[in-house]
Amino acid sequence: MSSPGPRRSGAAETGAEGTGVGGTAGTGAAEAAAGGTGAAGAGGAGAAVPTRERMVAAAWELLGEGGPDAVTLREVGRRTGLSRTAPYRHFQDKDDLLRAVAVRAFERLHDRMRDAVDAADDPAQALRGACRAYVGFALDQPRHYRMMFGDWVLAQKHAEGPQSGSLREAADRLFGLAATVIQSGQRAGALRTGDPSDFSLLTWSFLHGLVTFTLSAHLNADSGAGEPGGEFREALDRLIDEVVHGLAA
Repeated sequence: MSSPGPRRSGAAETGAEGTGVGGTAGTGAAEAAAGGTGAAGAGGAGAAVPTRERMVAAAWELLGEGGPDAVTLREVGRRTGLSRTAPYRHFQDKDDLLRAVAVRAFERLHDRMRDAVDAADDPAQALRGACRAYVGFALDQPRHYRMMFGDWVLAQKHAEGPQSGSLREAADRLFGLAATVIQSGQRAGALRTGDPSDFSLLTWSFLHGLVTFTLSAHLNADSGAGEPGGEFREALDRLIDEVVHGLAA
């Protein structure tokens, strides 16, 4: 797994270790702001936002509202106040637009986890915070998460073209983050010695499985799919604590 490069600019997001997966109040709005806010754009009041960025922002919102099927170039044009043909000057087709949204999603998840790592006081807290940030993002943005780790994005990562290259780069930076955090913990003597790639794969597998079960409601049937209650979120925190404890030196 590759090591993550420099962080990309974006809205600051919460996700410090102490917040827990249930302590992400407001992060859904923060993610929307990071992805953009439709025609208003992601640059804030009074900022001039490039047309392409406004369209990616609108597509981000549409994806969150109704999944990939809800994202159309015509609706993106309508939401951004552009003509029907304007989106085609920036994106070849819907897939091209969705690739840009997927890149942004990987970047936002990486930055959210990185924020949690930076806010931690020790290596174990850094790993715990990164795990909680991952789960929190998935619960806040379930449709984005499903697309990121679905078959369509996997196929796009192996396709030709600059957008696919950007998608691979963004995904690699995300996956490299866990290995980097684990290596730092090992150097500090806080985490067990061993192949950091193996420990990273273990961590990713646990997190993805936990999120998948949660979003499908197989583990939280009483709460409803994708809507775990406070007690269940606390249970997710405890499971993350167990994994981090298992990797501790």
